[in-house]
Amino acid sequence: TDDPRAVLGKPATFYIDKHTDFPNEVTFATSIAAGPFNTDPSGDAVIVTVNSSQSIVVSFDHEVTDDPDNPFGIDFLVFGNAFFLGSGDETFGPDTDMATYTLGSGNVASDPLTISVSPDQVNWYTYDTGPFADSFFPTQAFAWDRDTGAWGQELDFTKPVDPSLTSTDFAGLSVADAIDLYDGSAGGTGFDLSPSGFSSVRFIKVTGAGGEIDGFADAAPVPEPAAAVVLLTVMVPFALRHGRRTSQRKLSATGCLPVPA
Repeated sequence: TDDPRAVLGKPATFYIDKHTDFPNEVTFATSIAAGPFNTDPSGDAVIVTVNSSQSIVVSFDHEVTDDPDNPFGIDFLVFGNAFFLGSGDETFGPDTDMATYTLGSGNVASDPLTISVSPDQVNWYTYDTGPFADSFFPTQAFAWDRDTGAWGQELDFTKPVDPSLTSTDFAGLSVADAIDLYDGSAGGTGFDLSPSGFSSVRFIKVTGAGGEIDGFADAAPVPEPAAAVVLLTVMVPFALRHGRRTSQRKLSATGCLPVPA
């Protein structure tokens, strides 16, 4: 979708798949083996595509601080729809057993996006050598319950994954074992504000290359309620669609990304 409101609120936990492998629309849980796309069960878009020459700016409703007490020093997280390339004896579907479906080489299907941060929309720092959004670590919405062979409790969207983990650590693992490596985190690419020199920021800019964005989170030393994950305003200074407003979760969006000619 090109509607920036798709990045508002908590990252997608479920999405509707219209893939031709299935005779009817089916609901998937967002996982490291199945990145979100299309819509959520309510029909709302779950991601926005940021193409080359495009960008999107979001604003937190509070200061995101450079906090060394955050896990691994990570201060905020960006969620896309990357996923691990899997392999198994069965076609991947909503009922696939994550204890038997494996991740193959541990490589991720991704479309890296460049992230910049600013305290004031005047001074910016760009992570031009990475990390890049819509790459490591793919979103994992739920734990896997091996006893029931089903999805379990929702994982923490404010907790980073250990950034020292690489594709080698995930190679050959079942999805269930890979989820264990996330250690309770719901994934997302983690960013440390230290390189920026800013003590805090309010604005995050995503610059495109064809990747997708699902949401953002302020990392926290102590897990916070899911409702506090992200409170953002999308700032789109071009191609405005005047008159469109949404008051949901005290958020607003008034435009969309321009589509290249």
